[in-house]
Amino acid sequence: MRRLLSAAVVLLFLWVVLGGAASANGPEAAGGVVMGPYVQNVTQTEATICWGTLDGQASAFGPEGSEITARAYRHHEVRLRNLKADTEYRYNIPPGEPDSSGTFRTAPDASTPFSFVVLGDTRSRHEVHRRIVQGVMGQNPAFVLNTGDLVSSGRRMEDWEAFFDITSDLIRSIPYYPVLGNHEGDSTYYFDFFSLPGDERNYSFDWGAAHFICLDPEGPEIGSPQAFPYGEMLRIGGTHEEYLQKMMAFLRADLEEHAQTPLIFVAFHYPPYTAKSSRVEGAEQVRELFGPIFAVHRVTAVLNGHDHYYMRAQADGVTYVITGGGGAPLYVPDAPPPEAVKVAKIEHFVRVDIRPPGENLPGVATFTTYDIEGNVIDSWETPAR
Repeated sequence: MRRLLSAAVVLLFLWVVLGGAASANGPEAAGGVVMGPYVQNVTQTEATICWGTLDGQASAFGPEGSEITARAYRHHEVRLRNLKADTEYRYNIPPGEPDSSGTFRTAPDASTPFSFVVLGDTRSRHEVHRRIVQGVMGQNPAFVLNTGDLVSSGRRMEDWEAFFDITSDLIRSIPYYPVLGNHEGDSTYYFDFFSLPGDERNYSFDWGAAHFICLDPEGPEIGSPQAFPYGEMLRIGGTHEEYLQKMMAFLRADLEEHAQTPLIFVAFHYPPYTAKSSRVEGAEQVRELFGPIFAVHRVTAVLNGHDHYYMRAQADGVTYVITGGGGAPLYVPDAPPPEAVKVAKIEHFVRVDIRPPGENLPGVATFTTYDIEGNVIDSWETPAR
């Protein structure tokens, strides 16, 4: 992805799109803000503000009044620097545009408590996704982490329009950190829309007393607009094997670098444990790759999606959470593994409260899982490492 030159530089990307869906919130006239604004990649001293404008559109009319509309968008982003930690800022882009303002809070230091929300598989059933977003907003998290499959097809712009329409009020003020799912299809739209740390595919960031590592085991070689067979990414050799080696080297180095960080969270799409019988073999392959590393480094929790239900499992001192209830059609968890502590076929999201270590209190991560009605369906605590 492009690199920003300074806080005053706005980089533009032109997207030409075919489809019949209406553009996300905003005016239809060329030049109007139609996506965002939204907040990305917030640190203690920096933040990125993104938005999209409609550059123009044309329509073709077919038999019996059918219509296909082509739209051109421009993506804009600007990096704000020299900010103060744990401070709320108000922004406005561009001056004079309606509904183009927002607020955000920079990341705190390691002594400050905070909360974040994890959800996943928001790709379809938009009415469910919308209700999940409303529930998340009621939690007022510091940021949101999505475990992948944000949209049904990452290469179809109307799916992204729907995503940004549903999340618009949330991401206007709350940073959103996604990982790539198989339904993103390794689309360039994903990399254009999200401004993430590092190479944006495998990246990490700090927030208070916690460190977060986000991974893409599929990689660019086998990313596809279609759902990739579960676990197959570990069977392919050649350039993908080289990619996996580099990804694992990044993971090991990052974990070693943050060996003294009190709380470590790792997020990627495919879960190492599954309650779906048709995916047991694939999960075993994922587990063989990651499990020993997570155990040795005493990772606080591993956050996954892909399976459309909720599951918490415990193995080798590590908590594994599947949060795939953000909107996609639910699966029947017909084969819970022995490691499973809680399994539920239900739409949901997970809130995590971080209490950093203090003079008289140990650090702890408190997890609370809410269903779409706001009911608590699971809760537990994990001490800092």
